[in-house]
Formats: sequence, structure tokens, C-alpha cells
Amino acid sequence: MIAVQGLHFSYTDQDHAPPTLQDINLSIPKAGYVAILGPNGSGKSTLGRCLNGLLQPTSGSVTVDGLDTADAEHTWEIHRLVGMIFQNPDNQLVSTTVERELAFGLENIGIEPAEIQSRVAESLDRFDLGHIKLHAPHRLSGGQKQRLAIAAVMAMRPRYLICDEPTALLDPRGRSEVIEMITAMHRDYGISVVHITQFPEEAEGADQVIIIQDGRIAVQSVPAETIADAGCLQTYGLSVPVAVHVADKVRTKGVPLTSGIVSAEQLVRAVKQWPPSSKSAAQETATVAVEPAPDAMAELKQVSFTYSTHAKAAAAALSDVSIRIERGTFTALIGPNGSGKSTLMQHLNALIQSDQGEVLIDGVSLKAKQTDLVIIRQQVGLVFQFPEAQLFEETVFQDVAFGPTNLGIMGEALRDTVNEALRDVRLDPDVFSTRTPFSLSGGEKRRVAIAGILAMKPLFLVLDEPTAGLDAVGIAQVEAILKRFQAAGGTVLLVSHDMDLVGRMAERVIVLDEGRIVGDGPPQEVFAENEIMETTGLHCPTLSYVLSELHELGYPVSAWNFDIDLAAESIAAAIDLN
Repeated sequence: MIAVQGLHFSYTDQDHAPPTLQDINLSIPKAGYVAILGPNGSGKSTLGRCLNGLLQPTSGSVTVDGLDTADAEHTWEIHRLVGMIFQNPDNQLVSTTVERELAFGLENIGIEPAEIQSRVAESLDRFDLGHIKLHAPHRLSGGQKQRLAIAAVMAMRPRYLICDEPTALLDPRGRSEVIEMITAMHRDYGISVVHITQFPEEAEGADQVIIIQDGRIAVQSVPAETIADAGCLQTYGLSVPVAVHVADKVRTKGVPLTSGIVSAEQLVRAVKQWPPSSKSAAQETATVAVEPAPDAMAELKQVSFTYSTHAKAAAAALSDVSIRIERGTFTALIGPNGSGKSTLMQHLNALIQSDQGEVLIDGVSLKAKQTDLVIIRQQVGLVFQFPEAQLFEETVFQDVAFGPTNLGIMGEALRDTVNEALRDVRLDPDVFSTRTPFSLSGGEKRRVAIAGILAMKPLFLVLDEPTAGLDAVGIAQVEAILKRFQAAGGTVLLVSHDMDLVGRMAERVIVLDEGRIVGDGPPQEVFAENEIMETTGLHCPTLSYVLSELHELGYPVSAWNFDIDLAAESIAAAIDLN
């Protein structure tokens, strides 16, 4: 058992700084499954690191099977007993091949060579890694990297597994695979699991749910009482699963749906308790083909690109990609991990130059010798997957001012530019300008990084997973920033694995798989292509799935709706309660 008693933890000894964790008391039983939820900055990741001895309590204690994590004599044994999976697998993969990565931890805890060989072979088979055992970990897809990280930890036969947001960076298929792996480890080997997550629906299989807020345990309950309670989740700054939202709104319209609905499948089953109403089925909105406007913000013409072209196993990251993005539009680029999305977006301001084909921004070819790439990179603002990793200055003001300064903006004009950018992301310049970026919450860091891009006055904003790892408040803030940018005439290309976000915001969806365009059109058309969704491992937005399933069952609802209020009204009206 892992026992936590009176745990306090602070990253600083300054008296005025509140502790990150305060008075935490809990126990993780052997073969238990505990889910820990909480908004950004709540202290949940810090708690995870305290549970395996990476961090030592400022006061109080953490013991693992009776071993005190503060006792240096027990460090190696505790690290053997408690394995940890981090949000970004790149942070824990160190070897040159998959096979060597599996052996690395075993060598460090002194396992005999013959036993190492046996465990590596077992892990390659168990986690379906045999076909890539000689591949370099950094060349794997996100899902493969996370699977390798889990396999490497499990090869050390821990009794406890701490998973710190292990699905945050994964596509829908990878996310499902990782959850299944964690569940299988718990079920088949009796491993105790502590699953730290921003997704309440991922806590459905846990024995116990703990919500952390401001470094304290705010809620300690069972999943059925917590993750289906929209009010509770919203109170503590957590995302409410779409199915929970819709079910609550349908109930307010007089339909007595069963309690405890968390997933789309449960919502469909609950509605099926009543027959469909006899009114005519809702008519689908006809899609009218519109000829592209002549004013394109960006064009890719038969673009191909390959990393490490001289390597034996070199594979094309992009193959014959042609895209036209109209000015003032909001386009989503989706696809599985490793499909080429990040490579494509880096072509849009010449961070990567294509092997074949050409890229035009506002009609200007990026390969033309006379093209000024400084101007292009001002027009095309790239926000990377972890934009806060771009922060490096001593103050927020200096960080946001870095780009404009390099464009020659100085003095009062610079101050006005920075203040305007901070206000655009809803950060008060008087409050935040003098703060160090590294003292901010995750959502605040993300907004400062975006402000640094907006301060360059871009025409085209290209974002790679800007909401990954953010809580409900942070996601809503990023959405609002993008809506305001488009409303002001800006063009947006959003790369995301969040299909609900894509459904809410995008006017057009482009699907990339293995470096090729396999789908392109309005969201309702692309998400209706079952073959594309299955082949790429992507999922339809929750609302689309629910409404499509009910439509197929004869309920008079439109199969394509991305608005929760309208969807709930449609479902309630489609049920015959008599």
C-alpha cells in the first residue's frame, strides 16, 4: 500500500508562496485503481511525483509498502516498486533502439543478463513492439512511444503504476490503446494504478476518484457519483463529457433519462428506452458545392517531403499534397500520430522546405529567391504543440516583445503592441507584464506564448494541438482567442486530436494519413466517411456519433449537429414518451 499522511509540499521556501500540496491524506491499496483529476496548476502531477519518491515532502510522509520515500536508503527499492509514465514519452525515452530501451531500466536495477533477455522478449511480444524492436524511439509515432514507455516500466515488474496524463498528446486510437493497456495491467497482473488525467471519462474504470484543487483533496468518491455530475466537474474547473452535458439538458426538457450517463454509447442506450416519435425524420441540410474564391491565404501544390532521404528506411512524411486555404476561413487538419500534420504546418512559413512542389503564402512562393522569409514568418504565426516551451525571457513583457523587437518596433509603439497582444489573450498587462513566465499556470503560459505570436500581427495563425493538456477553463480561453482572431479577418489552421473541438469550430476538415490527403470537406461530410474514420483510427465528435446512431434507429434527428443545446432539443423532441 502507498500511504500518504499529512503531506505538504512546496517548490519554494518563501513564506508568502502557498504550498503546492496541502494536508493530503490518502492510501493506494494493492491492486487498486485510483483516478486523480484536477485543473491545471492544482498539484496533481506534483502529487504523482511524491508518490514514487521523485519529490520529497516538505512535511508529512509518503510510504510505499512501509518504506519511507524520504529515506535515501529506500530510493532504489521504491523506484523499482513504483513505475511512472509521463505525459510526454519523449521525456523518458533515452536509448537508440526500442530493444535497448526495454533493457535500460532492467540494467539499472541490477537484473541478471539472462533475465533481461527474457523480459525484453516478453515485453516485445506483450506490447506488440517486436516488428519495430530495432527502430529508434524518436522516430516512432506518439502512440508507439507511449506504448514503449509503458512496456519499459512494466518490464521492471512494479507493484504500482503512476500515469501522469498519458493520453494527452495522442490521437483517438492511441488514446484508446493506452487506456486499454493500463486497464489490462491492472486486471491481468494486479498492478495498482494511479491515473492522473484531465479527461473525467477516463476515470470511469477506476475504483476511486480524487479531485485536487489548490493543492488540496476537494472530492474523494466513486466514479459514478463524480464523473456524471456536471455541476461537480464544473465547480472544480474540469471538462464535462459531452454525453453528460447532453443528458443533463435532455432531462431538463422532461425526458427522465437514467442517471450515471458518461459515454456516448450509454446515452444512446438510455434514449432507446423510448420509441421514436412519429413525426417525419429531420431532413439533412444539402451541401452546396462552392467554387474556391480567388483569394487564397495559403496554397500547397503537389508538395512532397522526406526526412533523412539517405537513410535506408526513409519514408515520405508528405506525398503529393495539394491544399488551398481561403483567406478568413477556419480549417482543421486532423489525422493519426505520425501522419505528417506537424511537418505540413512547418512548410507554411518555410521552417521546412519541400523536396518537390511549392508553397505559396498570399500568392508568394516560399522557394522564390526574392521572397523575404522574415515577412512570411510575420504573416504566418506558428504555435507549436507546447507553445510554453517557446518562453525564455525573464518577464512576460520581454517574451511577448521578442518578435516585434526583431521587426524593429521600439519604444512606445512596442509597449502598445505588447499590451494589445496581452489583452487579446485576456491577460491584464498591469498584472502580468512584470511576472516571470515560469511562475504562471499552464493555461496562462499557453496564452502568453500565443500573445507572442499575435504581437507579430499575423494574417494566418497555424496551431499544433493548442489545447493539449489544458483544463476546461484553458480550452475555453484558447477557443475564444481563435474565434476573435478569425472574426477580425484572420485565417486559422488548427491541428488537433480533439474531434469535439474540431466539430465546434471548423468550417472545413482536412484528413491526413501517411503523408497523403484522404479526406477534405465540411465537418459533416468528412465525419460521415466511416471508411476514413476507421482507417485512420479517428473518432467522430461525440454529438455526431450519438445523433447518427439515433438517426439510424429511426429517431427524427439530424445526424449532423455540433451544438449541444440544439442536439439536446432535437433528441428530446424525437422521443415518444406516451
